[in-house]
Amino acid sequence: MYVCSCHALTHNHIEAEIAAGARCTREISAACRAGTDCGGCVRNISAILRASRRNENIELETAV
Repeated sequence: MYVCSCHALTHNHIEAEIAAGARCTREISAACRAGTDCGGCVRNISAILRASRRNENIELETAV
């Protein structure tokens, strides 16, 4: 399913940008143009970022 239908970007595309180092919606937009057209997907991108941060925190806690 598309996260950004304007640029045909899926959840996997967004996660790939996060894995490559993007840490905010602006960085994701700069990397793959998600959210730069109609802007309707910005909330979904933010939700994916929040989920990624939670997963990173869980991984850090279990590694300690």
